[in-house]
Amino acid sequence: MFFRILKSVFGAVTFSHSQHQMSTRTVIGLFAENAHAAKALEDLVAAGLHRDALDLLTADDASDAPKLRALSDLVPEPDLGVYLAGVKDGGTLLTAQVPLNAEARAAEIIGGYNPVNIREHAVALAAKHPHVKAELIDAAKDPNVLEVVEEVVELGKEKVETGRMRIYNVVSEAKVSKSIDLVDETVHVQRRAVNRAALEDAFKERVFELSEFDERALVSKRAQVVEEVNLAKQAETKGKTVTETVRRSDVRAERVDADGKVIETVHTTER
Repeated sequence: MFFRILKSVFGAVTFSHSQHQMSTRTVIGLFAENAHAAKALEDLVAAGLHRDALDLLTADDASDAPKLRALSDLVPEPDLGVYLAGVKDGGTLLTAQVPLNAEARAAEIIGGYNPVNIREHAVALAAKHPHVKAELIDAAKDPNVLEVVEEVVELGKEKVETGRMRIYNVVSEAKVSKSIDLVDETVHVQRRAVNRAALEDAFKERVFELSEFDERALVSKRAQVVEEVNLAKQAETKGKTVTETVRRSDVRAERVDADGKVIETVHTTER
C-alpha cells in the first residue's frame, strides 16, 4: 500500500511505502537542469545524508536504467509515468532515501534548486503526448493519499488614496508705499536797485504774468507674475514587514492494533 505526502511549499515530493519500510522516506525531485540537481545532491550530503542514499538518474546513463525501473517499488502510478516521461525528455531525477526526521529538510533542500513543478509538467506532458497517461494521483479520489496543505502568504500591492493636496489662489489687499520726487514751482518777487534813465512810455500800465507748475503723482497698476506654485509628487519606496497567521494541515501515520488502539506513530509531517 502506498500513501503520498506532497510538500507543496518546497516543490519536492515524499513517498511513504510499504509497512516494512516505514522508517525511511523517498524524497524525489525532477529537474530540467542537471546542474541544479547536482547542487541539490551536494547540499543533501552536506546536510548529513549518506551519499549511497542519493541518486541522480538520467536517460543518458545506461547504468541508471535498472534504477529507473526499480522506482516502481517506491513511486505509485500514475505518478511514476509522469516522472519517467520527464527523465525521457532530458530531465534529471534526484532521489533521496531519508530517515523520518530528515524528510522535511531534504524536501526543503531539493525544493531550493528550482525543481520542475510536477503538476504543471503533467499538464504539459498530456498536451505534448495525448496517448500518454500523464496524470497524478488525485487525493480527492484516492483514499490512500493525504495531502499536506499549507497556507502561503502572498503579498500584493494596491494603490489607496490617503490624502490630497490642493492649491488655489486667494486675493488679498495690502497698503504699499512708494516714494517719488515731485517738482513744486513757486513764483517769487525779486527786487534790485538800479540807476538808469527811464523809457519814454515808462508810465504806461503793463502787466506781466509767470505761471507756476507743480508735479502730481500719477498712480497706475499692472499685474506682474512674481512666483509660480504647482503640485508635484515624489514617490519613496520603503520596506514593510507583514505578519500574518497561516494554517497548515499535517498528516500523521499511526500503527494500530485490531481494536483500533494506537501502537505507535510511525510518521508525521508536523514540524
